[in-house]
Amino acid sequence: MRFLQFIWKLLIRIKNPTCSIHAETLTRNVKFEDHVRIESGCFIGASLVGRYTFIGKDSYVDKSTESIGRFCSIAMGTKISLQNHPMKWVSTHPFTYTKRYGFVESNISIEGVTTGKTKIGNDVWIGANVTILAGVVIGDGAVIGADSLVTKNVDPYSIVSGSPAKHIRFRFNEETVAKLLKIQWWKWSTEDLRKNINKFRDTDEFSNYFNHHK
Repeated sequence: MRFLQFIWKLLIRIKNPTCSIHAETLTRNVKFEDHVRIESGCFIGASLVGRYTFIGKDSYVDKSTESIGRFCSIAMGTKISLQNHPMKWVSTHPFTYTKRYGFVESNISIEGVTTGKTKIGNDVWIGANVTILAGVVIGDGAVIGADSLVTKNVDPYSIVSGSPAKHIRFRFNEETVAKLLKIQWWKWSTEDLRKNINKFRDTDEFSNYFNHHK
């Protein structure tokens, strides 16, 4: 098994020469865009990891994760798409609601438990040792404070923190958020990013300029 994982990781590195991938385990469904960096000790099961995204050491990304967007900064010890368990059922074990154990014909969504896909947007910053439960959607530009437990969806450009994580404030005002979501700079080519890199230092100037020129 270790040998097969070694061969698979070697093939992934060959297929993705611009990436720096040092994960402990990569599942068979994972795909990487350009310039992704994965540090040691990670389990990566996301179907897609976007370009220039960084994932710190000893992080766990379950294979129920649909995607991690572009330009995300994910600190060490982060756990993404962990399942909750039913507290009021006879058993908390997932054999009662997850089909892979052979007792039910299809996955069952129950109160307090979600079997949906988890999705991390673009330009998301996740602090160290954050836990994100399965089925949660993190919006573009969001910030998750260190040691937080995220149990529900996070709005774009929202800052949340705590256990469970609660909304603190938005990074920018409503008008600026709308402009940034319209621009979607993470979809730009590398050439366009380099050409306009100096404009990234002033959010108001950036959002106003590209809403008139793009």
